[in-house]
Amino acid sequence: MAAIKEKVWGDLEKRYQDQDIQNFLQEATLMDPRFKGRLEVSVAEAWDRLEKAVIDNATAAQLPIEDPHQSEAGEEEDQGGIHPRGAHKMSALEQLFEDEDRELLHTSQTTSSALSITEQVQKEMEMSKGLPAIPSGQDPVAWWASKRDTLPNLFVLSEVCLCVQASSTPSERVLSCAGHAISQERCRILPEKANMVIFLQKNC
Repeated sequence: MAAIKEKVWGDLEKRYQDQDIQNFLQEATLMDPRFKGRLEVSVAEAWDRLEKAVIDNATAAQLPIEDPHQSEAGEEEDQGGIHPRGAHKMSALEQLFEDEDRELLHTSQTTSSALSITEQVQKEMEMSKGLPAIPSGQDPVAWWASKRDTLPNLFVLSEVCLCVQASSTPSERVLSCAGHAISQERCRILPEKANMVIFLQKNC
């Protein structure tokens, strides 16, 4: 088994010579809770690149995108006492406690913004490094879903790193269908007809 693993690893190293691809694979390995402790090369550099990627992603997600014309129109409607389309109409209870609710919202926003994005990401990175690895048979997507509240910034990036793995299964299934459609008994079938038969076998 060890010899097979070495041959597979050697083949993968030959296939992915591009430095960007290697960096991404290392970062994806660190994001996978099953294998983050098994990365043997450039671990510190990989963690630094991953931290930078999380900070860049979190910063881009918090940038406000506003339409100046829409904001001006909204201000005019608010001044005229007209609720903008889709705006929440306050209930009598909300109107009664409007000042208290506004102060509570302001307090929560101040507390959440006490740490900068960089500090938040660094804190999450330290927590992630301290978490133990999980067995290889456990679902990493479900693991990240359970850590969504404690590691929100890392969770967002995990959806990119832990995408669906490349597989040759669909193409092999097409070849199997083609083997049934094109045979010795049907060796004069036209390409257009073969495409139609394979399509029907795959989708019906």
